[in-house]
Amino acid sequence: MDNTDEILEYIENVIYIKTGEHFNDTQKIILQESWNKTKKTYEQIATELGYSGNYIKQGVGPKLWRLLSKAFGEKVTKTNLHSVVNRWIKNQTSQEASNRQQSTQIFSEEEADSQTLDVEAAEYSCKCIYEEKKPLAGADLEFPQDSVALDSALYIVRGNHEERCYQTILNPGAFIRIKAPRQMGKTSLMNRVLAYAANENCKTALLHFQQADNSILTDFNRLLRWICVNLARQLKLESDINDYWDEELGSKMSCNLYIQACILQQIDSPLVLALEEVNEIIEHPQIAKEFFSLLRFWHERTKADANWKKLRLIMVHSTEIYIPLDINQSPLNVGLRIELEPLNREQVQELMLRHQLNLSSDDLNQLMNLVAGHPYLIRLAFYYLKCQELTFEELLETAATDAGIYRDVLQRNLRLLHKDTELVSAFKKVLDSDKPIDLEQIQGFKLHSMGLINYHGNQVSVSCDLYRKYFSNYLN
Repeated sequence: MDNTDEILEYIENVIYIKTGEHFNDTQKIILQESWNKTKKTYEQIATELGYSGNYIKQGVGPKLWRLLSKAFGEKVTKTNLHSVVNRWIKNQTSQEASNRQQSTQIFSEEEADSQTLDVEAAEYSCKCIYEEKKPLAGADLEFPQDSVALDSALYIVRGNHEERCYQTILNPGAFIRIKAPRQMGKTSLMNRVLAYAANENCKTALLHFQQADNSILTDFNRLLRWICVNLARQLKLESDINDYWDEELGSKMSCNLYIQACILQQIDSPLVLALEEVNEIIEHPQIAKEFFSLLRFWHERTKADANWKKLRLIMVHSTEIYIPLDINQSPLNVGLRIELEPLNREQVQELMLRHQLNLSSDDLNQLMNLVAGHPYLIRLAFYYLKCQELTFEELLETAATDAGIYRDVLQRNLRLLHKDTELVSAFKKVLDSDKPIDLEQIQGFKLHSMGLINYHGNQVSVSCDLYRKYFSNYLN
């Protein structure tokens, strides 16, 4: 590796050890340009990467320098980057001089092109920083439930989903759809997009449809009133909804007039509205048709109306939307679509390190075979292993039983299956086959939303060995 690669790798090691974060691809490019002193502006970098100037200038760039400053313990800028890093390396190697008879060659900014960094010594100094960190105590661990906290070191970035969402949400009229089975990280990603938007001076609001009574979800008029009242209260805006609700105009028009006059016209900054657990509405096809056509109307209005242009939408759901929709009234063919996948082996290994565990390669392979990279199931395993409540062998032995750590997940899915005899029959077919099979579409969508199956084109198979073992026993 050349000199720049070595230094950038060293910096990223320090960042990870101190903050638990990794650079994304865009941050790496900005850091490389800064280290090499190419004097490129953010606008030039953005143009080369196909991003907007504001996205780099107001988002990625400032976050990079804040991250570096946090890790190195002092303010880091383009101007002092070289001196801060060199000083850090010098301090670390000095501390280890008595324990290791090897010095790291430090070079100045002027000598950067001709000097070589001792990578082995640099990696060793990083290892020493890691060992100085206080190990995670069991009491300090987050029990895996709901979403991963914004300040948690246990959040794993998958691909460039965050980066794409951050860039998109700054655009007027943005529409982001986040889809994945249960407990795959949808809410964690949504919360980070909302936090990013708030940091960019956007107002944010969240409508969680599991919080709506069933009587509301089955009555379109009440549903729209529920949405309007919720929005106004979250944004601390006062108005009488009855002044805008007119039976002659209908629910949709009344809702639109209210949101325009009482929400959008009353705020000066963009509004990011997140709609979570939209699958609750999908369960009521006629309501869902009306609701989705309304979302499409809102999106179209953002293109022509200055007030509506303030609105940006995030839609989160676990079930594929199987309701027939007019292509011109559907929100499914607009905006950015994000579909979360299971963690790959590298990401699982990173999560293991963040728990300060040291499973062997064979153990990791067995865990991947058991739960196939499902984020929640992986975190649950690491939590109990870190707390030393059971051994890895005990975890595997009891995993697919009602005495194991996954009992709550397994029993909940079993209860859901027993509510629908057709769903049970469909899942039995999948369990009985050792290769992907065809399945009726709606049944397939429902099983996939529960995380029980994976799609291979139009065919499906059991998503992981844990589910095959447990449900083969209980359903047969």
